[in-house]
Amino acid sequence: MRPLLAVFLLVALGVSAARAQPDAVFPPPSDSTEAAFDTGGGFALLLTEYGFGLGGLYRTGVGGGTSLLLEASVSVGKDEREQQFFVGLFGETVTPFKRNYVLLVPLHLGVEQRLFREAIEDNFRPFVQLTTGPTFAYQWPYFADLDGDGVREMGEELNGPLGGLGEGDVRFGAGATLAVGAYFGRSRRSAQGVRFGYTAHWFFEPVDLLELVPEVDVPSRQFFGTPIVGFHFVRLIG
Repeated sequence: MRPLLAVFLLVALGVSAARAQPDAVFPPPSDSTEAAFDTGGGFALLLTEYGFGLGGLYRTGVGGGTSLLLEASVSVGKDEREQQFFVGLFGETVTPFKRNYVLLVPLHLGVEQRLFREAIEDNFRPFVQLTTGPTFAYQWPYFADLDGDGVREMGEELNGPLGGLGEGDVRFGAGATLAVGAYFGRSRRSAQGVRFGYTAHWFFEPVDLLELVPEVDVPSRQFFGTPIVGFHFVRLIG
């Protein structure tokens, strides 16, 4: 909640500062000016409750400060109960009861609306956005489950992050993200921005995260929900 509150405060301060100036300083933007800031593509660095991610995005302006938005990303999926411990003398790690590595891969369409465009200068462009669409999850084994019982036993070695990658399964689902943020800078060629929001994914078949042992309650799950912070770097087209 603190990141979201910070964005709203920044927006409020920007509006107050803009209204304190004469109207002539901030003329209403023309259609050509809007197009320069509303259309472009780039990439994003993502931070969620589960870890880091990378994404790509494309925005195309449709007028009135509104852009259609296409986003795709890859990020880590985890159970909140997972705890990693260092073992041995060379920095090896182990996560008790972990069964699978999981990647979340949403491919979402949506709308981004620029806020207060007639009151704030173009070097600070706050926005709100909503995206939705299909989400895929790819899970692969954390350890070599030789007997396929979902429990790590004596002699079943850990795979490592890339070990067993080709032995995974795909889960299909849907998701959505609601976020607010802002782009910065006057350049007509590039823009940098930050976004704070919440993303949620639901899968038709449960994603298997933890071992099938009595100590673990609900080892698989269908719903993933997390706050999300994104740092966007966009090449503008206008």
